[in-house]
Amino acid sequence: MKTQRTLLVICALGYATSTMIKKSITEFFEAQGVANWTVDTIGLTMAKDRLDTADLIVSSLGLNQTEYKVPVLNGVPLISGIGRDAVLQEILDNVKRLDG
Repeated sequence: MKTQRTLLVICALGYATSTMIKKSITEFFEAQGVANWTVDTIGLTMAKDRLDTADLIVSSLGLNQTEYKVPVLNGVPLISGIGRDAVLQEILDNVKRLDG
């Protein structure tokens, strides 16, 4: 049995932008059969309390990877559409690696 994992979507306030990114990821996970991941949204100021539970972060804010213990991916292409498929593949690659 696979462990339940969490992908945390971080944007400035945790509302509109992160919700759009979450929708893209959730639909992608469903299409790919990824069932053991929860996708949550949160604003940057509240994210510190949730970082210990995150296995992967997708953000629209250009977060610095060196400040986080888990992979941080750029979520802007999931809003703009430019490079969307590449980001979704990068997310899937990380999910597969983490699921081992």
